[in-house]
Amino acid sequence: MCDDQPNGAADRSDPADTTTVGGTDGGSGADEQGDGAHLLDIEERGDPREGDERPNAAEARERLYAVMRGDDSFETKAERAMAIGRAYLGVENGYLARIDPDGDYWRSIASTDPDDGQFPAGVTSSLAGTYCRRVIDGTASLAIHDAVSQGLRDDPVYQDHGISCYHGTPLYVDDRPYGTLCFVSFDPREEAFTDAETMFAELIARMLEAELLRERTAAQVARLDDFASVVSHDLRNPLNVAQGRIALERERTDSGNLEAAARAIDRMEGLIEDVLTMAREGDTVEEKDLRTVQLSSVVDDCWRAVETGSATVTVGDDVRFRADPSRLARLVENCFRNAVEHGGSDVTIRIGALRADNGFYIEDDGPGIPEDDRDRIFESGFSTGTAGAGLGLSIVKGIVEAHGWRITVTDARDGGARFEVSDVIVIE
Repeated sequence: MCDDQPNGAADRSDPADTTTVGGTDGGSGADEQGDGAHLLDIEERGDPREGDERPNAAEARERLYAVMRGDDSFETKAERAMAIGRAYLGVENGYLARIDPDGDYWRSIASTDPDDGQFPAGVTSSLAGTYCRRVIDGTASLAIHDAVSQGLRDDPVYQDHGISCYHGTPLYVDDRPYGTLCFVSFDPREEAFTDAETMFAELIARMLEAELLRERTAAQVARLDDFASVVSHDLRNPLNVAQGRIALERERTDSGNLEAAARAIDRMEGLIEDVLTMAREGDTVEEKDLRTVQLSSVVDDCWRAVETGSATVTVGDDVRFRADPSRLARLVENCFRNAVEHGGSDVTIRIGALRADNGFYIEDDGPGIPEDDRDRIFESGFSTGTAGAGLGLSIVKGIVEAHGWRITVTDARDGGARFEVSDVIVIE
């Protein structure tokens, strides 16, 4: 078994830099024009595997560019791009994996595997049980065309899953490791991957990196727009009230006006704090700030930090996961405050693990959130209550997105509100 990788991997900007396990030369014998085979419509023909003609490089690139120019979601673009790559490389499946080496975490974000396949979208695995472990710490692609002949018969991937063929490329977002784009087959290839094939796989990887960065940038711009809107409108109004009341007090020495001015100023200070928090929490969480946290411990700390009256909280299934502890605390505290504000001082709150979706939930037995309001509940300034500025749940969403997680709202089992946070890096 060959565990050692060649030293001195080139910069990722060199698409031909490839590590071939076992020292086999990848070659460069691919004809850019190929044999003129048609690139069939992958979406219509279904599974482009045995019996399908492989596209040449020019056709595959043309199809890939068309996919990336479209308006589909990132997951759809990734799946379509990998279907094109799968056809061009002549392999069985393609996967985009989110990886956390410190947590031994591998999750399929997008996949050409069917829902009943071995690695469909959403499945998680130990990084140690994948060939991706050989890729994520480097900058070069890894090409395995025949695991047995390249000395990997005893590798756990081959032993446990029977995968003989693998081509993996690392993905980076904001110069930080994100995951891998990999193409696999259970059967070995007769010939090694060529330089042209590696270049095409890396082209897909770079395009997916650009899409991920574009999504993050768009989210950050939207949060900045929210910030500017709140500053220019919601903060100005209470300030004007305070100024007007104070002016009246000076003219008539009316203590009632002074009290109103003090309340307006207090509200302004609260708004400023919330808005600044919202903007600050929108920054993407740095890898260096991630820690392994225990949900039950976070709940205990946050419960003591929030005015909860006679409300109660219970923890269901516990879970350990990776997060920025300080931001996670603000997320949980804001959810607690929201439950008390809308459910009353005697509300019951439950929090626990989402095993199927890799995350956690927070729910209460309050009045719940009307279905018509659920699309707006995370918008800045939106509130179904009479108190507060409607920023608490917007802050929550900003923290969720900064971690790369997802949040949805639904009905709790007792009819209250239930917030589900998924796509978390869970540590078993």
